[in-house]
Amino acid sequence: MANNKSDETNDVFSELDVDRLEVNVIESLCFSCGKNGTTRLLLTRIPYYKELVISSFDCPHCNYKNNQLDPAIEIKPQGVRMSLKIENKEDLDRYVITTDYTSIQVPDLDFEIPPMSQRSQVTTVEGIISKTVTNLSEQKKVLDLTHPELAAKMEVVINGLIGIKNLTKPIPMMVFEDATGNIFVSNPVAPLADPRMQTEMFTRDSAQNEMIGLSAQDNAQDNAQSMIKPLGTFNDSSVNNMNDEIVQFSGPCPNCQAICETNMKVTDIPYFKQVVIMATVCEECGYRTNEVKPGGGIEKQGLQITVKVSSPEDLNRDILKSETCSLRIPQLDFEVGALSLSGRFTTIEGLINSLYEQLKDTATAFYSGDSQSGSVIEKTEKFLAKLNNIKTCKMSVDIILTDPAGNSYVQSLTPPDLDPKLTITRFDRTEEQNEELGLNDIKVDNYEKI
Repeated sequence: MANNKSDETNDVFSELDVDRLEVNVIESLCFSCGKNGTTRLLLTRIPYYKELVISSFDCPHCNYKNNQLDPAIEIKPQGVRMSLKIENKEDLDRYVITTDYTSIQVPDLDFEIPPMSQRSQVTTVEGIISKTVTNLSEQKKVLDLTHPELAAKMEVVINGLIGIKNLTKPIPMMVFEDATGNIFVSNPVAPLADPRMQTEMFTRDSAQNEMIGLSAQDNAQDNAQSMIKPLGTFNDSSVNNMNDEIVQFSGPCPNCQAICETNMKVTDIPYFKQVVIMATVCEECGYRTNEVKPGGGIEKQGLQITVKVSSPEDLNRDILKSETCSLRIPQLDFEVGALSLSGRFTTIEGLINSLYEQLKDTATAFYSGDSQSGSVIEKTEKFLAKLNNIKTCKMSVDIILTDPAGNSYVQSLTPPDLDPKLTITRFDRTEEQNEELGLNDIKVDNYEKI
């Protein structure tokens, strides 16, 4: 009897498969009346963004209903801030996906929707404005009777938001900030660079880490020690031999939190530096991830690498794109930020293939069925044809990597002599770039007194 009961318990939560798009139906408790209702779960993927769990609860006894959207992906290493200039109707129609931890600011009106004040949602910029105007208008009705001065200030904000919605305000700015790094605002001119939106990463402070449920700073050492414990004690010999062996350690899966194995290998790239390759595979949920981390920390200067691609030899060059590196192809008027493609060690052809697959998925899945985005699909198809021309050497282009951390690399074909198709330039980082890398908060003098 015990075994049968255990089997029934295991069958309550059937495995979610993003490729099958099946709705999982679960009987669950209604928090309104205390009786049982029905929860429906759908795991889906938005290409070029992430996987999401859409849940819907319905109670037939008290008619209570609840819908919510939750990310099915790990918290990013850094938060994300996206600043959007609203110039036309196209900007109001942009898709927006927020999490519980997203804040939305309108600097011109000195107005902010703080994090943890609304649930995750899929909407548009106009939808956010309309919902905010409705909520503020309801609050204003109460304040008109109790706090008329505050109601007058609220009316200024409401009128300002209506002006943005009607495009009568002079190019206002909306800022979307998310400490988890899991926010999405669509680009209406994809695959080209977005001319009216600036995306930047930032380092979370301790309050933001606690808000999103990460360990407090004083527990960081304990967590790190528990992660390393299965490895045993390192000695000088083991450190020196890390280039020759794969190190394995256990840790919680970012997706299901089950204990899984991560393989780590240190590799030397000639004429560059050491890199750390990490691969995680979870046997419980099938989650897989591959990461490439440059060794040696952040360089003293940023790095810009320009490589001319015109022959099969150029396509076979090794390339290391770090997670802080952006990529630009001037001939295609194309640019992807540091958040795209993540960190990877591949060839130029492999990098182009990755771009091709991501853009293709975006056009066919995310924009399909949207009549307003027909031009995006057409532009993407033309762009994909150009990427194919690059791969078959029918089109010569410059690929420009800009890495403020200085941790990216493109293989030279004529070492140790200068490569005529490769230009490497070092530059001093701006204050904003140092802030994104978390360098402005580092104390290097008298740090022992902190």
